[in-house]
Amino acid sequence: MKIDDSKKIYDSIEIPAELDFVVKNAISKSSKKRAAYIRRKELMKKTFKGFTVTAAGLIVCTTVALNTIPTFATEMAKLPVIGTIAKVLTVRSFHGVEEDMYNVDMDVPNIVVDNNGTETNTDFTEKINAEIEKIVNDYRAQAEKDFEEYKKAFFETGGTEEEWNDRKMDIIINYDIKSQNGNILSLELVTSKGWVTSNEERHYYNLNLDTNTEITLKDLLGDDYINICNESIKKQIKQRIAEDENNVYFGYGNSTDDTMQDAAFKTITDETPFYINESGNPVIVFAKYEIAPGYMGYQEFEITK
Repeated sequence: MKIDDSKKIYDSIEIPAELDFVVKNAISKSSKKRAAYIRRKELMKKTFKGFTVTAAGLIVCTTVALNTIPTFATEMAKLPVIGTIAKVLTVRSFHGVEEDMYNVDMDVPNIVVDNNGTETNTDFTEKINAEIEKIVNDYRAQAEKDFEEYKKAFFETGGTEEEWNDRKMDIIINYDIKSQNGNILSLELVTSKGWVTSNEERHYYNLNLDTNTEITLKDLLGDDYINICNESIKKQIKQRIAEDENNVYFGYGNSTDDTMQDAAFKTITDETPFYINESGNPVIVFAKYEIAPGYMGYQEFEITK
């Protein structure tokens, strides 16, 4: 199912008239029972300030509410069923935690589907969640191993305790919901570590939780998706160079020596990472040093048909 088709389906659904009452009642109960949720209550007010009368708007707003105020989820169960709602929950969270040689800052996501107040995990979401857990655990284990090896080499090559000065490695894991339209979800997981140099990895999940499938560039752009992406990226690279001489891309502009030519962008593949933005367009992502010098950072290109 394409995003436009999904939106038409949601637009055709009648919104329950009692929604406004239930929302206000839920927020009121939440504020009385849990003082700690006062700040989140203000967020809900802002979220519903621009509330529209489309079912697509209903899905977005209720997803925010379900992720922030527990009482709201209970009250929503009293409304007529309007379909399943994808939720992204933080299942592990550590901030400012010091562990031996490490400073840990971590928010680990978990994807669930809420069906009329009942949270369920399908084989598909379980698989995605297990993959995220493995990425997080493997990354942290490797980061700690690398730092221990670095510390050992530091002292073996003449380093002193004074020079070491109790230095620590920063391990940071977080996520960002790039977009959500009903059960079309685009999620970014970021893992990074910092000590002598910083390192960052990004992982993307573009999911259709109605059909339990991963969304591909072909789904979004059609059979000619490779040529569409290649032409758009090359055009955007040239535009960026023309707009700012400090924008450097391997094999383009003044970067035309043989080494640069070998590293120049040529084509995407089915493995090229991307996310879906709020406009429903794919955004191709290249890591540092992949198509440009490191100081250029990650490079993103929105693709429109």
